[in-house]
Amino acid sequence: MEPSGPVLGPSGRDELDGLNEPSHSSNPSHFSAVRTSIHDLTLPPVPNLDIPPSPPGSPDPAANAKFAHFLSLKKQGVHFNEKLAGSASLKNPSLLVKLREHAGIDDMAQYSTTLPSDIWDASSLPDWGYKEELLRTQQEIRHKAEERRAMGQRNSVEFVSGTHAGSGSAESRPG
Repeated sequence: MEPSGPVLGPSGRDELDGLNEPSHSSNPSHFSAVRTSIHDLTLPPVPNLDIPPSPPGSPDPAANAKFAHFLSLKKQGVHFNEKLAGSASLKNPSLLVKLREHAGIDDMAQYSTTLPSDIWDASSLPDWGYKEELLRTQQEIRHKAEERRAMGQRNSVEFVSGTHAGSGSAESRPG
């Protein structure tokens, strides 16, 4: 049946808020409070989608030259991310450590954040929460899998053909 008059549009946001909340919303979980805090800390109340004004003064000529160079490479079909992904130096496992040392970032500072420590505190992570321990555990699992694979090869049964060249099928049957 087609409506004969104007149709009521979607409800206002305030009316819809109560629909998504569980019935026991009077006592929100810790995770809901943390999620709300993160939302309040990271998102502006009213998004500003305007393009910001240019900074005062003229741009650095060296920066302009770099942009011009990268734009010319892009016009030639060279993409920076593909070039980085194919770089042999980035496959070096100790590269991250060297880059952190160069930037003056210590082991704990790599887990830093702007969130308050009651929401995220890297020093309260368990030992298995850091990348070094995760790497060690991953290597142990890989080593155990290789050992199981090696054991499987030693215990395997080799199958041989039941017939010999030039012999009849009756001679090749046991018993």
